[in-house]
Amino acid sequence: MAESPLAPWDIDEGIRNAERFFRALPKLFPDANLFIAQGSRIGNDVAAFYRQHAPAVPSRPAELSRFTLTRRYFCNCSPEFFLELARFAAKKPRERLLHHLYLYRDGSQLIEWHDAFANALFLSADLPESTIAELANKFGARYGRARFR
Repeated sequence: MAESPLAPWDIDEGIRNAERFFRALPKLFPDANLFIAQGSRIGNDVAAFYRQHAPAVPSRPAELSRFTLTRRYFCNCSPEFFLELARFAAKKPRERLLHHLYLYRDGSQLIEWHDAFANALFLSADLPESTIAELANKFGARYGRARFR
């Protein structure tokens, strides 16, 4: 997450339903334009889908490490992209979709989710609390400002 005077938002563990999550993203983040999926067990058909949505000129966001042990897929995203990803999620185990995910709007990170669907989800400190609450409430999850020790 980019540096901000406020800590990033944190939605506690509890978002497990990948299909519902991907269906919610275009409603909550309609202007998101870069989705990054990372994982070592991504299904071949899902990887092909990600490659179809690769940007013509790929660029790595500055805060995203260039070092990774698993494959990353950079994707232009749209409501149609997330609808298709939700369809995959309805048929496949989560680890066949991704392991980590990142969502950006014009170079600004909106979401960082390490071990997606298993751990807490971090969201940009700059997002309004109403957006965070809406996402958390869809899954009955708690949210607040992240606390790091």
